[in-house]
Amino acid sequence: MKKVIVYGMNILSKMLYYDALGREDFQIACFAVDNEHLGGRKLMLGLPLVGMDEVDELYPPDEYDMVALFDGYDCMRDREKKYAKAKSKGYTLRNYISSKADVPPDTAMGDNNIVIGQTHIGIEGSMGDNNLIRQNVYLGHGFKLGNHNVITAGCTIGGDCEFKNNCYIGIGSTIVNDTTIEEETLIGAGGVVIKNTEPYSKNVGNPSRAIGYHKEKGIRMSVHG
Repeated sequence: MKKVIVYGMNILSKMLYYDALGREDFQIACFAVDNEHLGGRKLMLGLPLVGMDEVDELYPPDEYDMVALFDGYDCMRDREKKYAKAKSKGYTLRNYISSKADVPPDTAMGDNNIVIGQTHIGIEGSMGDNNLIRQNVYLGHGFKLGNHNVITAGCTIGGDCEFKNNCYIGIGSTIVNDTTIEEETLIGAGGVVIKNTEPYSKNVGNPSRAIGYHKEKGIRMSVHG
């Protein structure tokens, strides 16, 4: 099985590195980052750190796979751009399912999905491409997860929920059964969602309510509102 390049130089990249230690089916060869962010560094966690401009020459796509790992905290729409950049290099983008996560083996999924440890994924669910599911998430049965979504730590999500694309579900949120989370929805930390959201909406509270919209710029996180 091919070794893997991790595209990203952030805390999530480090989490993935430590979670995958010792796995023969997911051995990390190097980290890659956009050249303007190299800053003269050549190593990360003892492994080579290379620029994306030359990564395909140093680590050819026919010999290595890749994962693109970004949390989208500053700008969620950047997740899709980074994913597309990795694809454009010709790499096969791998899924990463932690050995510490509970994921049914027949879960339908696209590529570049990351599921970190201590997470339960329900039966009869499906996910598209480039989704990130953090620690201690309960994702109920029959879920439909689109593309480029982030579900952060400690979320509890009931069965038969549908998520469109580019959604960000904040820490410790709760979503009741049979709920649709529309395109580019932001759920603030600790939100309790009891009804379908509106596209491009920013939602907070218990029960959650829309307090703004971001159709033009997309989701841009701020702890100050």
